[in-house]
Amino acid sequence: MPIYEYECVKCGHVFERLQKVGGDGEGLSCPECMTGNPKKLVAPFRTNFWSSFLDNMERRTNPQKFK
Repeated sequence: MPIYEYECVKCGHVFERLQKVGGDGEGLSCPECMTGNPKKLVAPFRTNFWSSFLDNMERRTNPQKFK
């Protein structure tokens, strides 16, 4: 599931939520002031796949570093 960023329309607090692709954020409220209907922000695509891949390759090529 992707991580979506939202901004509260009242207090401006930015927070993240894991949601299904295309989730509209219905029923969400700001964790700071509890105001509903936050604004979905456009955020860059993020994943930890690449860093996990690099860590696994490093473990294979230099196992002594991880002892």
